[in-house]
Amino acid sequence: MPELSALEHLKIAKRYHFQGMTDDAIREYEAVLELDPDNSDAIAGLRALGIEPVLREDHYDSSASHAGGLKTNFFANQAKSSTAGGVRAGVFKWVVIALGLGGCYGLYFLATYLLNYDNITAKENVEVHFEKPQMKDNNALVNIEIINLNPAPIKHMKISFRIADPTDTTLKEGIVELPGQVPAGDRRTFAEVTLGEVKGVPAKLSPKLEELIYGPKPKIKDKFVDQFMKAAAVRDKDALSDYEQLVTDTEDEEFAPARVGLGRAYAAKGDFDEALKHYQKAMELDPMNANAHYYAAVALFYKGDKEQAKKEIEQAARIAPDDPEIAWNLKYLFAMKDKTANGSKDADDKKTGKDETSSKSAKTKKKN
Repeated sequence: MPELSALEHLKIAKRYHFQGMTDDAIREYEAVLELDPDNSDAIAGLRALGIEPVLREDHYDSSASHAGGLKTNFFANQAKSSTAGGVRAGVFKWVVIALGLGGCYGLYFLATYLLNYDNITAKENVEVHFEKPQMKDNNALVNIEIINLNPAPIKHMKISFRIADPTDTTLKEGIVELPGQVPAGDRRTFAEVTLGEVKGVPAKLSPKLEELIYGPKPKIKDKFVDQFMKAAAVRDKDALSDYEQLVTDTEDEEFAPARVGLGRAYAAKGDFDEALKHYQKAMELDPMNANAHYYAAVALFYKGDKEQAKKEIEQAARIAPDDPEIAWNLKYLFAMKDKTANGSKDADDKKTGKDETSSKSAKTKKKN
């Protein structure tokens, strides 16, 4: 049997959790943490079941310099490679480049840069991870995790890649486009993205984030942007104090992502009641914040209120239909609930039908 990825174990764990199969859910959540020790969903799931996970301190580098890194573990037993992400250049550097180019072309270059300034600078605050690569029918597939430290959503990410063999000979180059969105200060995994047919023995993968669309840009002071990114770079419960300070400082700014981040920090500690308060506040500040509705659904799910959880995730899906995590949870977890409910109803109908048939047969027999 092929080894399962953290994402696949997480899907199974959530299904077991939803069905009330506690022991099986715990086993699968722990399997997730073996592969991804700071997976917030697995941590929250275990805490919802009354289990305090044992976390590894050294797994995640939360330093500011971690932003923008592109990493890969393409074919775990073979060579590994990585490329750096965007470089914080600033406007001054590009002005110098434009002047160096000179003439109309230099002015055109500078104008193009300024028009795309937000998208270009947003790239510097995004991480791309290629995870759990596999080959199926000579096609390379990978899970792509996007970590967005920006204070606004990103979408339509274009990522170039190069696949090489153990001698560093290029086997394939290309670009993949991820049409979905990644919320402010959060992460999303796009499962089994096809890189295309590869011939030879793939051993190295060098990815690079080429383009994205950023926004809408939040109307908050630059110092709060930096404060938010610092909190987003720290994982979940460890970011509690950072988000609390940010929420206090931006009370008059009506910045919903800060509330969502604080809610996630409380949820990571297992305090879903407090988390819900902040998600609800985020919805008040921005009713169209899909992430607030999504995490409210997650918190309600873990509290056992699955009916209200379904309403919240359906609202999240209406707002952000291209969010991969929202779409998956709505499709599998809540569709499974409907199927279970319908199955029970069908069973009841069959039982009722059988009783009615038996009753009619008895009456017919008596009449005859």
